[in-house]
This record gives sequence, structure tokens and C-alpha cells, in this order.
Amino acid sequence: MTDGLRVTDGMWQGSGVDLDAYLARVGYRGDVAPDLATLRGLHTAHVDAIAFENLDAVLGRTVVPLDLASVQEKLVRRGRGGWCLEQVVLTAAVLDRIGFTFTAFAGRTRIRTGSRFGPALHVALCVELDGERWLHDVSFGAYGPHEPVRLAEHARLDGDWPFDLVREPTGEHVLRFLRPEGAAELYGFTTDARYPSDFELLHHFCLTHPRSPFNHRMVLQRIRPDVRHLLVGTTLTEIRPGEPAAVRELDADEALSAPEEIFGITMEPDDIQALRKVLGGP
Repeated sequence: MTDGLRVTDGMWQGSGVDLDAYLARVGYRGDVAPDLATLRGLHTAHVDAIAFENLDAVLGRTVVPLDLASVQEKLVRRGRGGWCLEQVVLTAAVLDRIGFTFTAFAGRTRIRTGSRFGPALHVALCVELDGERWLHDVSFGAYGPHEPVRLAEHARLDGDWPFDLVREPTGEHVLRFLRPEGAAELYGFTTDARYPSDFELLHHFCLTHPRSPFNHRMVLQRIRPDVRHLLVGTTLTEIRPGEPAAVRELDADEALSAPEEIFGITMEPDDIQALRKVLGGP
């Protein structure tokens, strides 16, 4: 990577992150240093603690700040989750504060759309360590990796939750989740650098655009060591290692309690009441 990829101009706002509060929020108790052990530990702790969620958008909030202070308040201090843009703002600041070298990139989601040519709405980080690059993606949700994946052709992440990376003739990398029923293509991407100004445009699109996949129905996702959950509307998918996904419909009361009980999202009374109306309750 070029010298310009080590951010030194405050772009990722590492000096503004409350590192101790973040580490407490995700339950990380080890030492921190710009090394692979820390990157792996932070990745696993983050996905276990902070859910993907779109509750602000589904509740009709069209102005949701994306600056670091607002994201920290929401995800760290208030115990909420967030979608990929919010989580990348937070984790980029954390990695910058620790001293990692990285860039952000955007990917075109395939698993939910079936299309290789949709808008590049998903964002994640590419971290350089000791001459190797690592895909650091803590915010893809229930199908995403639980630890960094080496960014190289034919790289694999083995274990209970296996992933691999393939390279297409177009030059795109494709991250795949290796399920018993077959490999699921999650998203395609190049490592062309994206910046916080790009995030603002994507954030506005996701909040307000009629074709946004996130402002019409509740989407909650979380990775735990032994189970992964995805809630879309009132349809809950539960995934366990080596087993086919189990899908069931939640009733209105179950769906209303799901953010806290299944996804670990702290809900304010006003949010619960607003969500009740979205779900068709009194």
C-alpha cells in the first residue's frame, strides 16, 4: 500500500474515539496493539456485541447523524446497533486510534438481491499488516465473517463458520459463506478507496430513497459464537454451524421484543412504542 493509506490527517477521527468505552461495550479485555491478534479479537468481540439494525430508518427518521460523536453515543453509550455505515465510522476510528493502517471500500451485495450489478451500498475495511491485507468486516450481519479474512485469491477462513474469497475475471473479489447447502455469494468488491464523504451519500440513500432496502421493514442481524440470527420484517432465520437454516414467523409481540431479547439492542420506551405502531399494534 502507498504511504497515503496510513491516515494521519484525522480523516477517521481516531483521536475522538472513547477507546475504553468501546472496549467495554464489546467486552474486549485484552491488550491492544496494531497486530493481527488484536484485529481478530476486536472483530469477534464487536460482532458478538453490536447488532446490525435499521430501526431509525424503519421508524421514519430521515435525518440520522453519521459523525463519530453521534455514532458513539448511539452504538456505545446507548447500547443500540447500527447498519454498516455507522459501524464502519466507529470501527475505523477505533483502528485509527490503535494505529492500524487501512482503507475503506464498498461492496455490491449479492445474497439478498441475487444481482451482481446492484449499487455498492455495503462498506467495510481493508487492513494491512506485515505485508498482507485483511478484510475487516464487522457489519454485514448474520451471514458475515466472525473474524478477519485474509484478502488474497482463494483465501479461506475455516472452522464452524467457513468463508472463502474468490476472484472473478472482472477483477472483483467475492466473499462467500460456505454453508452445508452450498456457497452463498455475499458481495463483490474491489479495494478502491472510499472516504467518509462517500458514506454520507450512501447513508442518505439508505434512509430516504424509495428503493432503499432498509427503510421499509425491520432488518436485524447478529452473530454469536454458536448461532446467527436474521430478522426481516417478522421472519426470523436462525443459523447454526453445519445445519440448514431454520425459519419461522414471529407474532407481533415476539417481533416487538426481538430487538432486545434476540439481538441485544437497548430500546428506549419511545422507540418501543413507535415500533409497536410499525408492527400494527395499538
